[in-house]
Amino acid sequence: MANVRKNVKNLFKQLGVDDKSYANQLVKTAQRLLELNQVEILSHRAPDGDTLGSAVALCRGLRSLGKKANVVCADMIPQKYQFLLEGLDEQQFQPANVVSVDIAAPHLLGKLEEKYAGKIDVAIDHHMKNSMEAPLKWVDEESAAVGEMIWMLLTTMDVKIDKPMAEAMFTAITTDTGCFKYSNVTARTHQIAVELMKYGIDCAGMNFRLLDEVTKAQLGLKSEALSTLEYHCDDKCAIVTITTDMMEKYQASPEDTDGVSNIPRSVQGVQCGITMKQVEDGWKISIRSDEHVNAAEVCGKFGGGGHARAAGCKFTESYEEAKQKLVAAVEEVINK
Repeated sequence: MANVRKNVKNLFKQLGVDDKSYANQLVKTAQRLLELNQVEILSHRAPDGDTLGSAVALCRGLRSLGKKANVVCADMIPQKYQFLLEGLDEQQFQPANVVSVDIAAPHLLGKLEEKYAGKIDVAIDHHMKNSMEAPLKWVDEESAAVGEMIWMLLTTMDVKIDKPMAEAMFTAITTDTGCFKYSNVTARTHQIAVELMKYGIDCAGMNFRLLDEVTKAQLGLKSEALSTLEYHCDDKCAIVTITTDMMEKYQASPEDTDGVSNIPRSVQGVQCGITMKQVEDGWKISIRSDEHVNAAEVCGKFGGGGHARAAGCKFTESYEEAKQKLVAAVEEVINK
């Protein structure tokens, strides 16, 4: 078995980290994963690059150690992430343990919540507020993406990382950092990316496919969303809206809404950008902000959460009522 403590010591020396508490968390998580043999790895609903990339990399890593492992998600995997699953056929086994990655709360399991809530053995996440119940939880708010944490785990566990694993972890990191441009990026984020590049991954090609390439439906939705743009809080808050009619008009899938959330925040002078997307039972809210507004704090007022610069929540009220509550909450935070 891997000499976990020695590996962590060497890893921290490489990364310039000196934190005993953090080291102990990494050691405990790595040791526990090494004990597991038949594992289901859960991704959150409406999967993004971080939850999928992290789950796939961990799955491949565990399989390389001779363990049985599968990735499980409640929703269909978006087309642009399908390449991560190439050669990763589902294994047949009776699961003995469950690991969740990038899942901050049980409801984010979606349709799988009833089956898995309260039955997770290891929870690995980087959100400020994590309400998952698990005997072992490793939550690292300093990691820009869970993909960073998975790289440290696999390295600590003596996994022989290969190109597919590196591509999965790079996907996790580049998508959750907006290609390394968000404020969550640290020196460690770049250090890990450098290590992943050593496996010959096509960073430029991946960044284009994952972050720049758009479908015709996406362009249509962005155009329609721009037409709904409105300003509040002395132009410090901007809101765009996506309705079900728009989705139907362009025959858009949920993944076609990617990128719309960044539109209102990109306007000069806007501190808080809000995207209101109509769903079957209300409005799904995505907030992007700068250092003046804590997006997680705003969403937390309505039962949501996330990161300081990117968070979400949901309303079952009418559009106007939801918008008024959001604007009031943002104004309160701005005027603090």
